[in-house]
Amino acid sequence: MKLKYSESHPLKSYLVNEAYITKDEFVEKFKNFDWEGLLKVQLAANDKQIHFSPSINLDDKDGKGIAASIVGELNEYEFYVCYKRPITRKKTKWFGLVSYDFYDKDFFSVITEQTKKDAFDAFLFFYDRNFEELEKRW
Repeated sequence: MKLKYSESHPLKSYLVNEAYITKDEFVEKFKNFDWEGLLKVQLAANDKQIHFSPSINLDDKDGKGIAASIVGELNEYEFYVCYKRPITRKKTKWFGLVSYDFYDKDFFSVITEQTKKDAFDAFLFFYDRNFEELEKRW
């Protein structure tokens, strides 16, 4: 199975290296992604030049997606894992008196304080279509 892969670089306002890739190709790209080097570029840049944190993104044909970004300082950084999927959740109105189901096709969860291994694991769960484990952890 191939998923849509892309990268976000700090000084580019658009996604780069977009391609449909297999899990094995992804593993190589993740291993070779210059997380610290791109973070260094971001930290050295003027705030007005920065468009994204260094990130890797994967999307499937159903509208689900996962991304990991590195943030922080060179000697103390962390990863964010963002998981996009459609969900139905409860909402209320009239000061909580009325409850109803709301379908959110682009629901995002953003989990901070993750490690590089956590980010890698999230991508592998996504490739393996193990959405239950993704829901539990992210």
